[in-house]
Formats: sequence, structure tokens, C-alpha cells
Amino acid sequence: MYQDLSREQLEKALLELEEELEQKQKEAEEMENLAKKVKAEFENYKKKQDERKDKWKKEAERELSKDLISVIDNFERALAAADEDSNVYQGVKMVGDQLFETLERKGLERINAEGEEFDPNIHNAVDTAEHEKDNHVVEQKKAGYRYEDKLLRPADVVVSNKN
Repeated sequence: MYQDLSREQLEKALLELEEELEQKQKEAEEMENLAKKVKAEFENYKKKQDERKDKWKKEAERELSKDLISVIDNFERALAAADEDSNVYQGVKMVGDQLFETLERKGLERINAEGEEFDPNIHNAVDTAEHEKDNHVVEQKKAGYRYEDKLLRPADVVVSNKN
């Protein structure tokens, strides 16, 4: 193809080919940069979607835990009414413990308030009683619960006052 060309024509053709090569290299570099950008954007999108999915999952678990607190309360009422030596008591206790342990593994935590200093952020004062220590929980009427440090229900408590 280039055998019949003069030296000057060959040099001109070589320059054109070098320019074309340089242009193609720039286009290839632009394409590579675009591919890297698209890949980075996709990775960011994927990360945000994973975060949203985790957030939705945690919210669903929190709502389910919140709904099951009344079931736990009913298990505790059943245990309080049953004879501790009966098979029914043992069965109800076993099922209740299993339910609570499952919820605990998912992030539910019971707030045990008795003996603690009263904290209006996690305790709901339903009554007061005289006691040597002031502003302490002397009795827990109803357990409080939180899910991964988010309060679901405050504990109903009797608070001490010094008179």
C-alpha cells in the first residue's frame, strides 16, 4: 500500500497515522476514565442501597420487637398467676424464655430498674414511696424495653422520696 509513495508522502502518511494514534489513545483514555467513573458511581449506589436495606431491616425488627412486648407481658402475667410447681407454669416459662432470648439476640433489651437512680428518660414514675434513698427506683411495676439503645417503652416504676 505504501510502496509506491515518495518519501515526502510517506512522512505525511506517518504523521497522519501518529495523529490518528494519538487521537485514538485519548479516546481510549477518556473511555477508561468514564468506565472508572461509572464503576465508582455504581459502587456508591450499591453501598447506599445496602445501607437502606440494613436500615429497613433494623426498623422492621424494632417494630416487631415493640409489638411483641405485649406478648412478653402476657407471658409474665400468666407466670404470676400460675403455680410454680405445675407443668403449665414450666411450659409457659420455657416458651416465654425462648421468645425473649430470640428477641434479645435480635437486639431487644429489658430495662431492669429496681435499685437504680430514677431516670425520666427510661423510667415512668407511677407512684412514690418513702425510703432512705431519695430519687431511686424501689419497685418496678412493668419492665421497660429498648431496641439497640432506642427506647421502646419506659419502665413503670415506684420512686423513693426521703421524708
